[in-house]
Amino acid sequence: MEYLGSIRDFLNKPFPVEESKAAFFRLVGAISLFIFLFLGIFEPFGINTVEEGKWMICFGFGVVAFLTMVAFEYLLDMVFKLKRKPEEYTFWKWILYMTGMMLAISLTNFLFSRSLFGSMDWSLFPAMLKGTLAIGIFPLIFIGGAALLRTERKYQDISHQINSSPPKKHNIKDDHLSIFNISLNDVLYVEALQNYIRIGYKAPDGTFAERTERSTLKSIIDQIQGSSVVRCHRSFLVNTEAILSTSGNAQGLQLTLKGFNKIIPVSRSYVPAFR
Repeated sequence: MEYLGSIRDFLNKPFPVEESKAAFFRLVGAISLFIFLFLGIFEPFGINTVEEGKWMICFGFGVVAFLTMVAFEYLLDMVFKLKRKPEEYTFWKWILYMTGMMLAISLTNFLFSRSLFGSMDWSLFPAMLKGTLAIGIFPLIFIGGAALLRTERKYQDISHQINSSPPKKHNIKDDHLSIFNISLNDVLYVEALQNYIRIGYKAPDGTFAERTERSTLKSIIDQIQGSSVVRCHRSFLVNTEAILSTSGNAQGLQLTLKGFNKIIPVSRSYVPAFR
């Protein structure tokens, strides 16, 4: 049972979401290149019977796979919104995502192969599906798990370095700065909520309080340039003076604030500047 618990814990580990379209296209480009080379070198699915134009056919499979992955990502984002909350994206959800993508690639490549090699004989599809999963999903799960552990270790090391270093003071005093009449010295964090923001701050009596106002993070950033309140995530600003400690996982850093139990994320793209 302890072994099963360890597997469950590993599957529930946070998994990093591609933080830009460029990162996503690099990933699907690498997978498409792998498919192209694998088919050309090992010649499965009857490719060994092709007498002419083998590499062009393999290139066609790679292109079909690329287009399938782009369409799959678009539909997944628009319909299921699986990646809309990166902090809730775990390793098992990534495995589910990759399995769905491999199934979609298997289907489109089957249709492509049948258009090249013969009639639409669906009895051949299980063999294509089995081969695609064997070639793709199991190696990807291994690679994904290794990448998760490597990235997690990286940000755990960074958090340890930050926790071990003396805090750096900013150069500009915040005494005269405020957000909606809340002194910047009292602000703990600012969270984006579509066309609104939520400000977490220390009330005059020392207790934690929140206020919601109609504004955007960009407009707030323009008002407080050079202060101790900095951007750490696409949805968060944080007061660096209020940070108690940091921790790390595969998605980046997490900040624990003084006198407050909410964890503030630092996404991977903001870690270098945040350090």
